[in-house]
Amino acid sequence: MTSKKPLNIFFAVDKLYLIHFTVALTSILENNRDLDINVYVLHDLDDTTGLDEIVSFCKKNYNTTLHLLTVDISIFDNFQITLYISKASYFRLLFADIIPAHVDSGLYIDCDTVVTGSLKELTELSFFDTGKTIEYSILGVSDKNEAEELIRLNNLGIPSKMYFNAGVLFINLEKWREDAVSGKLIQIAKEYKEHLDWWDQDVLNIFFPNQCGKINTTYNNFPDKKLPETPVVIHFTGSSKPWHYFNEHPYKAMYWKYLKLSPFKDQQFEKITLNKVIIKYKGRIKKLLGMK
Repeated sequence: MTSKKPLNIFFAVDKLYLIHFTVALTSILENNRDLDINVYVLHDLDDTTGLDEIVSFCKKNYNTTLHLLTVDISIFDNFQITLYISKASYFRLLFADIIPAHVDSGLYIDCDTVVTGSLKELTELSFFDTGKTIEYSILGVSDKNEAEELIRLNNLGIPSKMYFNAGVLFINLEKWREDAVSGKLIQIAKEYKEHLDWWDQDVLNIFFPNQCGKINTTYNNFPDKKLPETPVVIHFTGSSKPWHYFNEHPYKAMYWKYLKLSPFKDQQFEKITLNKVIIKYKGRIKKLLGMK
């Protein structure tokens, strides 16, 4: 039996994160078979062969249809791009214009995540505060470095009291459209180009100061150790990711669990050599041998 209210989920994908997107999506669908889920995938791929395979996989295994939406990336030609930040990171700035008009809200989620449990509670969220005097544009979780990021934004003249992590956001698309935010977000990105430490995340925090309502941290958790209760959404922040051999994230196994359930179950990201094994486990080897 499925939940009556659908959950719209948004992803931004490029070719480098196609596999990781599939892992995140597989984890969502595996743990939410009782939900009516609509998936919207913004991408810039000229060759959609890989995406088409994922579409078939989701339809066959979860009876879920993926809606593929192509983004014209030329608008981002002068934006900051790094080894870790691609143009796909900026796609969420255009959600209000690209996602179909009948979709009034939904969950944006980064590709470097895994979902371990039910997202049903998100279908019951309200964008209004308890007194129904404030309508939020987004709902999210404070970033782990919120205090220092707020100081940085305040020094730029942004009077914000919350710095949210943009990796998981429940977005009020209806309000975004009413406020015509897409063009304004692009303008912010251009205006503050030299001051963006966290690129699109900074853009959203600059444009929406004090307009982000809070959701439970279990829906965007970036743990550095195992927790008494496993978060519903584990977000693998930072440059070291669970698909990297030397990564030692406490929930690394979760990523590999859902990779094995995806069409890329046989994927090997790095060649494992004896030298790498020795380097990774030299501390344990020394301990076993009684060496200091």
